[in-house]
Amino acid sequence: MPTPNPHPARLILENAGMRRIITLDPLPFTLGRGSDRDFILSHPQVSRDHAIIDRDADGYILTDADSTHGTFANGMRVTSTRLRTGDRITLGTSHDVLLFEESEEDNSTRTLLASLSRSGSESDLETLSLFLKAALSLNQKGALSDILSAMLGYAIRLTNAERGFVFLGNNPDNFTLTCGLDAAGNAIFDSSGISNSIVRDASEAQNDFVIADTSGRAALGRESIILHAIRSVAAIPLRSRTSTGLLGLLYLDSRSGPQDFSRIGQDILHAIASQAATLLENFRMIEAERESALLRKELEIAASIQRQMIPQTLPIIPGVSFEARSVPSLTIGGDFYDILPVDDGFVAILGDVSGKGIPAALLASLVIGMFHAQITSGADILHAVQSINKFVFARAPIEKYLTLVAVRYTTSGGAASIQYINGGHVSPVIVRSNGTVETLPESDLPVGLIESAAFNSQSLTLSPGDRLVLMSDGISEGENIQGVQFQQAELARSLTPESTLAGLFAALDRFCAGTPQMDDQTVLTITQTT
Repeated sequence: MPTPNPHPARLILENAGMRRIITLDPLPFTLGRGSDRDFILSHPQVSRDHAIIDRDADGYILTDADSTHGTFANGMRVTSTRLRTGDRITLGTSHDVLLFEESEEDNSTRTLLASLSRSGSESDLETLSLFLKAALSLNQKGALSDILSAMLGYAIRLTNAERGFVFLGNNPDNFTLTCGLDAAGNAIFDSSGISNSIVRDASEAQNDFVIADTSGRAALGRESIILHAIRSVAAIPLRSRTSTGLLGLLYLDSRSGPQDFSRIGQDILHAIASQAATLLENFRMIEAERESALLRKELEIAASIQRQMIPQTLPIIPGVSFEARSVPSLTIGGDFYDILPVDDGFVAILGDVSGKGIPAALLASLVIGMFHAQITSGADILHAVQSINKFVFARAPIEKYLTLVAVRYTTSGGAASIQYINGGHVSPVIVRSNGTVETLPESDLPVGLIESAAFNSQSLTLSPGDRLVLMSDGISEGENIQGVQFQQAELARSLTPESTLAGLFAALDRFCAGTPQMDDQTVLTITQTT
């Protein structure tokens, strides 16, 4: 049975600019493709039950759960291995890397506890009590200002400083005063009276800077100390645990008299600064996770928009049959298709908006809406495509455009006549009843790229048994592990008069052999039955 983990480690997943934090709680923690796993990674070569992370007295252990394609730690396939902070975990051939980060108890706290237990003095015990209370308060606060204010208040009390400041930034040139307090707990909003030279020296060296009495030689050449009558000063950098970077700086000083900061225990200053830096990083990671969760929610909305653009049922029209399928990639794309019955036939469209995500899905939705409005008002497909081109060019961002194929199908005297426009899209294919596969001529420009783009209407006929295949470039550009694309030769081999849409996708899956595809794969077929 899973057990709660009081000090959980975590996995950090960074993918396509997004950062996700996975807490390893409870244990054992399971990873895989199955919906019942604690961490689900949807990838064709990740097993349903792929790996397990558990903990013993000596730390965390990663164990492969007899997966098909293996579990890897730092690039080496493992059966079972002990994890250390910084280890990189991958499952199968997935490109997603999980960075393992173990939660460590603060060493300075343990050092202080041992030291104070040996001394047994009341003042030391009070100091320890205050420090532990500060740590508890910092962990319970949710807002950054509360975290830093609590930390600064305890630091002032522990050191008997008259005032303190917390600056955030990665160097003194971009430091921002985040909070300031005096000994009475009143907020200070102006840091102009501090020693800027000490702030700079401590930040650039990333070392503590403490002067117990500025009347000595240590203060020589520091005009701000003399100008502002500062008698004692301490500047402690807030260092990142996960990198060599600087997060900010804790500054304390007194003006009424010297305060020997080193006498009350510089370890305490280190402990507070270390705890503050850790909590600051945690806060930023929580914010990043919130942003990531919001982005995931937006992607779900985009996926819903995309699904709604795809017809749930295809129309029934005498003399013709349809097959259609759209397989989404790992991200939200802009593929779409639709079929509109009209007098003496139908109009069909299949398109692909450039880019991914919500902008592509929204633009695709607008294009379908415009196309519907144009066709239902009696416009022909040429006029409809020209109107869409002008709209996208004028209203969409400069990098947004789309490719499409629009088809107008009519029947006359038992023969099927098709008028089509190809705006920069993958060339449609005709599979004749005798097995011949024909690729239609080259296309015009993409839609929305140039305001004055000209589009040309072309014609073809379908005899009984002939099939017209419209597809997105996710089909023709589907890649295998070697980076070879499906393209026309493989496509022609997969298209026969007897083949089905399911057969085409099966052939594409065999060719790609589980390689993750970065684009949607969409096909619409129109077969003349009589």
